Amino acid sequence: MKNNFSYILLLIVVSIFIASIVSNFKGDDWEENSRKALYFLKGDSVPSTATEYTLSNGVPYVHYVAENGVPAITRFNSTIVANYAIKYAQQFLENSDSTYYKKFLNCVQFLKDSVTQQNNLTFYQFNWQQGWYPNISPPFISSMTNGRAIEVFLYAYQFTNNNYYLQFAKNLLHAFYITVQNNGFAYKLNDSAWWYEEIAKPNVTTPYILDGHIYAIQGIQKLWLTTKSDSALYLFEKGINALKLKLPSYNAGKGEIYYDAHQHKADKKYHKILTNQIYQLWQSTNDSTFLRYYQQWIKPSKVPYVIRMLKEKNISGLLLIAMLSALFFPILYLVTNKIVLKK
Repeated sequence: MKNNFSYILLLIVVSIFIASIVSNFKGDDWEENSRKALYFLKGDSVPSTATEYTLSNGVPYVHYVAENGVPAITRFNSTIVANYAIKYAQQFLENSDSTYYKKFLNCVQFLKDSVTQQNNLTFYQFNWQQGWYPNISPPFISSMTNGRAIEVFLYAYQFTNNNYYLQFAKNLLHAFYITVQNNGFAYKLNDSAWWYEEIAKPNVTTPYILDGHIYAIQGIQKLWLTTKSDSALYLFEKGINALKLKLPSYNAGKGEIYYDAHQHKADKKYHKILTNQIYQLWQSTNDSTFLRYYQQWIKPSKVPYVIRMLKEKNISGLLLIAMLSALFFPILYLVTNKIVLKK
C-alpha cells in the first residue's frame, strides 16, 4: 500500500513537472482559456469593459459596460471593424477561404459607408461617449482608425486591383497634416516630429495613446510602401520622429510600458501589442532605438512562465498547471503500467 502511494505521488510530481515545462512554452497563449474555465467554475463571467460580437456577415460590433460614470452602450466601432477586416484579409491570404473574403468585403463596405468627409478631410467620427476617457465628450476622431482603415483599403486594392480603393486609402492620409486644434490628428511637437492622436478633439486634454500613434504610422508606412508617395513618406518620418522623441516617457521601467500619457500601465494584452509593434518598426526601419526598447520590453516574457505565475499569484496560471497535470497524469500512469507489465 505504501509503495502504491509513493508511486502515485511520484506520478503526480512528474505530471506537475511536465506541465510546468510545457507551460513555459505555451502558458501565455493558453492562460486565457484557463481564465475562462476559472470563471465558468465560479459561475461568473470573464470581466470585460468591451465585449466584441459579430453579425452573420462578419461585421463586428461592441458592447461597452458602464464605466467612469458613462452608461453602458452597444455600438459599431470603425476601429474594430478595420481590425476585423485586416484579420479576415490575412486569413484569406493564408488559406484562400472565400468565407473570409466575403466577410472582408462586408467590413470594407461598412468602412466606405461610415466615413465622414469634411473640409477636404476624410476620417471616422465617433459620436458616442466612451468610458475610458470620460473627459473627452463626442464627437472625436481617431488617427488609429484612419491608419487601420488605410491598411484595409490597401488589401482591397491588392485583391481587386481597383484604383478606387487605392484612392480611398490616399484620401485617409490628409487629416494627418492637420493639427488637433484644427480638427485633425496631429500634435506638431516640432518641425520634424508630429504625434498622431488616437482620440483627437480640440480644446481638451487628450491621452496620447501609444499603440494608437504606432498603428497610425504603420498604416501610413504601408501606404508609402505601396505607392512610394512622397506625402506618405513625409508623414511617416514625422510620426517616427515623434515616437522616438516621446518613447522615454512611456518606459515604465522593469520591462513595463505606460499605455498613455496618464501613465496607465499596459496590461498583458497591450504589453504584447506594444512589444510586437516596436519589433515590427525595428524590422521595417532598422532603427536601433526600436531594437533597444524592444529588448527592454520583451524581458518580462523571457522569465519562465511558472516563475512569473508564482510571483504574480496568478490563479488562472495555477489552474492551467493543474489542468495540464491532470492531463499528463493518466498518460504517465498508463505508460508506466505498460512498461511494468511487459517486464
